[in-house]
Amino acid sequence: MRLLEAVEAHGPVTEGVTAEALGRACGTDLLCAARRIIAGSDGRARLERRIHPDTDTIRWVTTRASLGGHAQAGDGRTVVSLERFGRKVEWELRAALAGQDSGRGLVLDLRDNRGGDFGRMLRVAGLFTGALPEALYLIDGSGRRPVAIPGNGTPLDTGALTVLVGPETASSGEILAALLRRYAGAEMIGQRTLGKDYLLRVVAIDQDWRLLLPAERVEVPGETLAGGLLPDRPLPPDGIAP
Repeated sequence: MRLLEAVEAHGPVTEGVTAEALGRACGTDLLCAARRIIAGSDGRARLERRIHPDTDTIRWVTTRASLGGHAQAGDGRTVVSLERFGRKVEWELRAALAGQDSGRGLVLDLRDNRGGDFGRMLRVAGLFTGALPEALYLIDGSGRRPVAIPGNGTPLDTGALTVLVGPETASSGEILAALLRRYAGAEMIGQRTLGKDYLLRVVAIDQDWRLLLPAERVEVPGETLAGGLLPDRPLPPDGIAP
């Protein structure tokens, strides 16, 4: 019953999934119950094994770097590969761009960014846009709720901003690309993104497993996330190499 209540808190569950039915099928096995819930869902819910230790919450363990690397392109622009939204992502971005010639331009490579923490992604967006009220919306059964991009110190002075995207760009990575095109004037180059336009909520099952449930749909004004973002143009044949 506690598991079902946690699931229902994020939206209606599949018809016929009740505490009694789960109890008859699974007894007190929560992992079994979670699998039954997934089997009756629309295919977006999933189980995920937790990685131990959790490097974002346990002290003395180094968090994985957010940046896959950064370099200088032949035309003077800085190329930064943002692969994830780690705990220190804002500090890493500011440090990577600290020596950049102001106004020469930045290429932000999101082709390997499959998403992650929604709040951290918004703070990354704020590095480029500054604070923006009602920048995007979360939509669920209760209505349409505006979400702001928070202020994040002095916005980065990068000059022209280019965002690289591709089929592996997903979830919060896609939302960041859409926000930067909409509010920071970024040019989006590459291939269509994955097209995940909803958030996932986490329900803990036990120490090893968690249930990920589809929750709010994300809307960025002027952008279409469902089906994947369409870039402004493809990546040139010679690419954007350092």
